[in-house]
Parts: sequence; C-alpha cells; structure tokens
Amino acid sequence: MKIRVIQWNISTSSKPQAIASFIEDRIKSYTVVNLQEVTANAHNKIIDTLKPSDSVYSLHLRKPGKYEERNRRMGVSTLVFNGRIENFSLLERTIFPERTLDVRLLFGSESIHIINFHSLTGVGYHKAKPSNFAAIADYLDYYHNDLDFFTCDANEPKVDTLNDDEIEFWNRGDKGKKASLLFGKSKVHNLKDAFKVYLDKKGNYEDKNPLAVSHMTKGVPRRYDFIYASKKWEPTYIEYSYEKSIKSTSDHSMVMGEFVNNV
Repeated sequence: MKIRVIQWNISTSSKPQAIASFIEDRIKSYTVVNLQEVTANAHNKIIDTLKPSDSVYSLHLRKPGKYEERNRRMGVSTLVFNGRIENFSLLERTIFPERTLDVRLLFGSESIHIINFHSLTGVGYHKAKPSNFAAIADYLDYYHNDLDFFTCDANEPKVDTLNDDEIEFWNRGDKGKKASLLFGKSKVHNLKDAFKVYLDKKGNYEDKNPLAVSHMTKGVPRRYDFIYASKKWEPTYIEYSYEKSIKSTSDHSMVMGEFVNNV
C-alpha cells in the first residue's frame, strides 16, 4: 500500500482558504493530514473546503474554559482522505493535551496508528517544555511497537544533523535531555526521522544545519517540523516546501511524505 502523510503547522494567523488550497493540490489516494495551531474557525473552513472522508479536532475533546485565553484556543487537527477514523484520544498527561491527538484509522483494510502533536515553544514556558517532552516520551515508549507515524512541530532542535548523536537541543533547565528522548541519541521509540531515511536512500545530500528549512526564528533557519515513521513504512519521497508554504500564509513549511508498506 502507498500512503501520503502531511505535517503542517498552519499558524493561527494564516488564511484558512489559502491553507486549504495548498493542501488540496497535494491530496492523493490514501492521505492523512496533521495540522497544528488550528483555531476552531480555521478547522471548520478547511473541513468545509476539503471535505475529508473523516476528521477529528482536539478542541472538540478538550474545550477551552470560560476564563482560559488564547493559548487554550489553539488545537490540532487530523484529516483523513479515502479512509475512516476508528478511534482517537488526547495525550492527557501533557501540559496542553489539546495540542495532541492519538488517532487510529483505516485505509481499506490497513490499520494506521498516528500521533500528532505541537511542542511548547520553550520561550515562555521554560521548564514546562522538557516536562512536556517527558510526558510525550512516556507515551511513545509505551506505544511505539504499535505506532506507524508521529508528526509534529517540535520547536527543536537547536542544531540539526544527520547523526542523531550530534543533534543539539535547547537547554530549558535539563540540557536538552528530554527532547533527546524523542529526537536524539536517547530515543525511547524505534521510529525514525523519515527525511533522514529518505536522504540516506537517495544518497545525494549535504550534512548541513539545518538539513531543510521549515521555520525561521529571528532570521535563523531551523528544521522544527517532522514526520517520524516505523520501519514498516519506507519513504519514497519527502518534501519541505518552505517558500510555497509561506506564500500560502503559514510561517512553517508543510512537510509531505509518501510511504510504501514494505512488510
């Protein structure tokens, strides 16, 4: 089976119609789209335009309270095309559960387990950021043998490299140790960065920092957005489309991957 996985932080300030149009051109056959920084208005407009066969929005599971402000009104969405969602939940022990989704879906008879999350920025949350990574790491450690993909805006790393042992993470009071549980040499799961697997397979690449651009922080290019895949799924194509994504009103690159089941 061949499937397409799309990861995108669409930004709360983006224009939903422009976002939907960009996604629409990239939907092929079996496609799952994971979005972050999704407001209720954006979710509804994107759904109305794209008309996925199934979808789930995290703020439907954890609604903002009466006195909660902007931070609690930004969720994540999972959209499925030519498939259906069997069940879903939040990662309840994280700092902001509504920035997470655990989704099990079906493409034909193929069952897919995928996690969608948006990391804390770290700028204003300080030690909450590593605590959040620790909660996600616990979840991945428990489920990784039953997990096909996870996608995220990680707001990490500080230094990107092909070698997981050489990645550097932001120090938020833990010297980057908690981020390493997800993305570095201390990984607690067996999923791999699909872009690195694809580059290795292609064999024509530079070990640069970053390996691709997905976001700019104060003018500095970063690769903060990821698709991780189990060894069951071989990446045949991965694209970071930063310039086109910016023109489509987000401040992050869409990451698009095509995968074939090699089991």
